[in-house]
Amino acid sequence: MQQELDYYSRNRQARKEYQRAYYEKNKERIQRKRKLDEIADPHKFEARKEYNKSYYEKNKKKILARRAEAYAAKKKAKANAKG
Repeated sequence: MQQELDYYSRNRQARKEYQRAYYEKNKERIQRKRKLDEIADPHKFEARKEYNKSYYEKNKKKILARRAEAYAAKKKAKANAKG
């Protein structure tokens, strides 16, 4: 078990990059499938919506801190590019 945790810990960044690239590549297909799922099974849509809402509420501080950090980094990069 410890060895598995080490593996996932070591490769966390690579997995995140891969997942982000996969999502960007397949974004339209994923959204179309979700839309069809919503039409076919409104309960599934409501369940996903409720999950997202509860996840956000549970992790709100972390999410907002991450957004603020990303915004500050972009702002700093923009300022450095200007002058």
